[in-house]
Amino acid sequence: MMTLNSVLQDSNEVHQAIEGLRSLDLFPHHNRVKSWDTFKMINIINHADRNSSILDIGCDGSPILPMLRRLGFTKLYGCDLVLNKRYVGLMKLVHTFYKKDYKPVLEMYGSSNFDISVQDLEKTEFQIEKFDYITSLSVIEHGINIQNYFKEMNRILKKEGVLLTSADYWPDKIVNVINSKHNYNNFPDIIFSREEIEQNVIKIAEENGFVLTEPINFAFKDKVVHWNITGLDYTFIFFALRKNTSV
Repeated sequence: MMTLNSVLQDSNEVHQAIEGLRSLDLFPHHNRVKSWDTFKMINIINHADRNSSILDIGCDGSPILPMLRRLGFTKLYGCDLVLNKRYVGLMKLVHTFYKKDYKPVLEMYGSSNFDISVQDLEKTEFQIEKFDYITSLSVIEHGINIQNYFKEMNRILKKEGVLLTSADYWPDKIVNVINSKHNYNNFPDIIFSREEIEQNVIKIAEENGFVLTEPINFAFKDKVVHWNITGLDYTFIFFALRKNTSV
């Protein structure tokens, strides 16, 4: 049985995730290593009722919503601070590598099948307890206030709703120098250490009414991820949190 809350250990887990996506008649994430946490999110939600209401935050360029649409889900929402910014780049990527497989991501922007909006995920305009699931695919490392993040996610999730989060990770702290030749736009990009995950992320999540669906397996092997924009090597972490109705 696949451990849900865990660290990406090696490239073999990436290959397994790609095969898992293909078994669902889906496609790899355009950054293939991201197929690992993409598949975890898709696999969890795929067991849910097709009438579930789902929000993908930081959705610009994300394949989550088009994949869920292909699996029969209809109440699909997305928000990001900027939309369509990567459209041209993705179009080139599609024609170069993925052709028709990744076309659903491009079509998301103009499709009535998705409710996509420009919003600050720390303070959205969504109504209270609107969503059954919220996906956050490598979002919280990019300058997000963790306290505000969990407070808002709790507000818009239904009782027993589930928040699926992935992030950049390495057990020991890797200092990412923002102003570098690899990151000339100075985009915030935190690589969370184990201490930060446990003390600055999960602890804050629990303070804001969430509980882990299971303990996180922190076992690790390799730095599977090489991110050109930072020039650093690390891996990913994924964890599912359920809204704690007893609080």
